[in-house]
Amino acid sequence: MSSVENCTSELSPNLLHRITFEMPFKLLVITRNYPPQTGGLENFSFNLIRELKRHLPVQTITLKKTKFHLLLFFPISIILGLFFIKTKSISIVHICDGFLSPVGFVLKLFTRTQVTATVHGLDVTYGNLIYQFLIPKCLNKLNKIICVSRSTRDECVKRGILAKRCNVIPNGINVDAIYLSTGKEKLLEQIKGELKCSLKNKMILVTVGRLVKRKGIGWFVETVMSRLRQGYIYIIVGTGPEFSNIQEIIHKKRLHERVLLIGKKPDRFRDILLNAADAFIMPNISIPDDVEGFGISALEAGACGLPVIASNIQGIRDAVLDGITGYLVEEGDVEGYISKIHSLDFERAKIRSVVISMFNWEKIGRLYVQALIPGNKRSFC
Repeated sequence: MSSVENCTSELSPNLLHRITFEMPFKLLVITRNYPPQTGGLENFSFNLIRELKRHLPVQTITLKKTKFHLLLFFPISIILGLFFIKTKSISIVHICDGFLSPVGFVLKLFTRTQVTATVHGLDVTYGNLIYQFLIPKCLNKLNKIICVSRSTRDECVKRGILAKRCNVIPNGINVDAIYLSTGKEKLLEQIKGELKCSLKNKMILVTVGRLVKRKGIGWFVETVMSRLRQGYIYIIVGTGPEFSNIQEIIHKKRLHERVLLIGKKPDRFRDILLNAADAFIMPNISIPDDVEGFGISALEAGACGLPVIASNIQGIRDAVLDGITGYLVEEGDVEGYISKIHSLDFERAKIRSVVISMFNWEKIGRLYVQALIPGNKRSFC
């Protein structure tokens, strides 16, 4: 049984309900990433707060404006935090990412309130000397760290954060927000209308996300796509610093008809692709100080029943269940990727069912409530 399976199987909703409401308990959540801003951390904060409010009285301090306002957010969140702790009888403060851990440290120092934080990956590994001097030390002063994967927990421990303070709770997914019940033929017609090319009788591979070096997309195009059978099409959705490099590789390998680099697209088109494609590709490579903390894209694919073929590194290992929701391939293994792509044989309904049962936000929210209850020293993974 995987680590994530151990996490989710230990829940006791009846016990959780009894504990939650027998204890007078108020929670303050602080996040610098919140709608109408868009992105993975914004979605995380929104869904976590929504689920916590199902079980507990929750007060929030959120940054809803651009990163330009971030420097002001630090002193404002400290002032508001001190005010809410004093006037709202706050029992615990939860910080939604490691970058804000100095805020949590100050609040704990001046109020003795319990403070916890979620750590995602890059928020603890960011390769800046001042950052590495400050953030791990602040995190280590908090009461509990919730890591989104075993890999993120290991990165915390490497930086001196006590292992006994680190729990692992995976990210969640809104499973019905992405899934489309429309038949594949109709979805392919919609893709044809957008891309102006027919994908009928093609095996569609897809990657969606920010195009940065650690994603390994350039490596995959250069070393794997040129060796796959002619019936395979690879669609890459997203922008980022690696965009021009991937373009050059496509040109060099003469893969214009087989690799479609289409830039940023609306979420609706992303959903169509995930529901129509045959496999989601996550060919990540190791880059110093730039880790894949979890791999939420793997859950988005799985919510659509789409199998994921991914590198067996970092947080991806907790997001892809090898042989169940996809395949994990050793980093840089060209033959391994080719073999797994050519031998795809998954039941989409089973993939979707597993992702729903293990990663739905309702369940992840209950795990958080159980972890945040004062005096609960249990480690989930």
